[in-house]
Amino acid sequence: MKKKLIAAACLLALGSTAYAGEGEVQDRHGFYGYVGLHDLDLDVHRQTNERMGGDFGFGWAFNKNWQIEGLYSYTDDAYNNAISARTDIITYGLDVLYNDTNWLGSAQTHPFLKVGYGKHEDKYEVYHPDFEDEFYKVGLGIQHFANDNVFLRVGYDFLDSGERGDDKMAYFNIGYFFGETVRAGAPAPKVEPKKEAKDSDGDGVLDADDRCPGTPAGAAVDAYGCALDSDGDGVADYKDACPGTEAGAKVDERGCKIEPKEEVVVDMRLNFDVDKYQIKPEMVSEIAKVAEFLRQYPDVNAQIQGHTDSTGSNQYNQGLSERRAGAVKDYLINNFGIDGSRLSAVGYGEERPIADNSTAEGRALNRRAEAHAETKK
Repeated sequence: MKKKLIAAACLLALGSTAYAGEGEVQDRHGFYGYVGLHDLDLDVHRQTNERMGGDFGFGWAFNKNWQIEGLYSYTDDAYNNAISARTDIITYGLDVLYNDTNWLGSAQTHPFLKVGYGKHEDKYEVYHPDFEDEFYKVGLGIQHFANDNVFLRVGYDFLDSGERGDDKMAYFNIGYFFGETVRAGAPAPKVEPKKEAKDSDGDGVLDADDRCPGTPAGAAVDAYGCALDSDGDGVADYKDACPGTEAGAKVDERGCKIEPKEEVVVDMRLNFDVDKYQIKPEMVSEIAKVAEFLRQYPDVNAQIQGHTDSTGSNQYNQGLSERRAGAVKDYLINNFGIDGSRLSAVGYGEERPIADNSTAEGRALNRRAEAHAETKK
């Protein structure tokens, strides 16, 4: 078997032909792996016959000259004459290779030298303690690249196991180089240009993350690319002519508060039963209109005015109208959180009718409360 492997090495060296490429190989570096066959010839002191096995390994090429690699090989069914039994031999180690790509060879086909360290493990098939010993290695061989990736290799190693003697291993490998090969005159490896992330509106937020595309140049935006609205009035800062408006204030398209006229009657339709001032459930939605109006116009106060029909004395009706106005004011404070300093309550008795008190329908309309808004002075 040894002779066959040596013959393969000679054929590899003599039969190597250049493969098509874009230029002479200047360098190579990267990861590679290989598998192969070997013939293990153990020292006579081991009393174990020569045997063939398989191996695999992986390594790293630092450049076209220097490599480091790990090896694992398995030799089965060798016969040990000392104990008349068969044994399996596991060999593993770490090697450093130097490739002569200038003096005797090229980057395609070249001889190499090897030094390394490893261990043998003998696994006996009968009851006998397994044995392990270490060795130091030197070797030589020829490596040929069929193309930029596939390579063939034959070699011969000398293994010094100290007192156990000197072993020898002939081998043939086929491997694959996953790294990069650099050639003279070859174009630089094509690198796909990175796709530049787009920011079409130039607001600093990439299009992929921009929830508000098309913001004007220079407009301050948040992390999502939407224009800031610091005062929360619904008008973006970049077009807000009146920044800092109070929360809830009603504003125009420029972000400025809309001020009501000097006095505005809020559309609140409250009609009370005869001689009553208590707030009924159906009145709440009307009172809510006043509360919402006051929230929209924080600079506005409201006067609640109470009225009665003509039933009863003037004095009694005056007091009843005041109680009606007061009930609405208290409801706005207690149920809608309106500041009491913005509210006043006044009663007008039967002095300001809006309908005919001679009819039941007219009197019902006159038993009412109204809200009048006025700007703060």
